[in-house]
Amino acid sequence: MKKLVLLVFVAFLGTALFAQSEEPAPKKHDATWHTVVLVNFKPGKVGEAKKLISKFESAGETAGTPKPQQYWFETGSYDMLLIWDLKNGPSDLEWSWSPDGVKWWNAFVAQEGSEEAANKVQDDYSALISGSTSQIIRKDK
Repeated sequence: MKKLVLLVFVAFLGTALFAQSEEPAPKKHDATWHTVVLVNFKPGKVGEAKKLISKFESAGETAGTPKPQQYWFETGSYDMLLIWDLKNGPSDLEWSWSPDGVKWWNAFVAQEGSEEAANKVQDDYSALISGSTSQIIRKDK
């Protein structure tokens, strides 16, 4: 009797799964997309990092480029969380250098006085980081 009930159940389930009346249609996510970066600085280096970050932010203001949301952790294994909006969705990730990135870099080079000086600030900042991770996320509308 149990085998018969199980057989009827499996047959019913199979029929329900394959009895779609319409073909599936392509559908994109109705969402906003973001890049999330978690950063952990070397011990005692957060203050120095904040000074360099202010230089990055100043160049962004001059260039008129969007800046990320920035959060500082009080607990956990990371020090900072950055969230950049991908205004064109995942296609923003296709750029090696986005138009906003180029505008920001040009403003940063002008602010620092030369490409070499700008690269040095970037290198100094990178030297303060002990680890980081990056993720792509979406927020459904």
